[in-house]
Amino acid sequence: MADPTQDEVRKAIEIVSQAFSDQDYGTALMLLKPLADSGIAEAIGMLGLAYQKGSGVEPDGIKAVELLEKATEMGDALAPYHLSLLYKEGMPDVAANTEMSQHFFSLAEEMGLKTNQLE
Repeated sequence: MADPTQDEVRKAIEIVSQAFSDQDYGTALMLLKPLADSGIAEAIGMLGLAYQKGSGVEPDGIKAVELLEKATEMGDALAPYHLSLLYKEGMPDVAANTEMSQHFFSLAEEMGLKTNQLE
């Protein structure tokens, strides 16, 4: 099977985003996991956020950090923003850490994310 085009990926991500917004986690995860498995940074970040928030999966701080860090390394600017929130608040198995929170917040801005539009 050929790799999906950027337009196909964008459309799939929009469908996944809408499914998460609608709390249709089964559909969201069914569509998201193959995208993440194929190495799409934004999909990996969204999967990390699902583990952070417990959206359709059991909350798992370790898995959330692992996926969000991977997405960050791959260029997803939203992933370090979510890492900053995770470290700001902490969660089971991930202690709150102000220094790490500030680091990832700054990294999100350096990567071009307009964080003032998210707050």
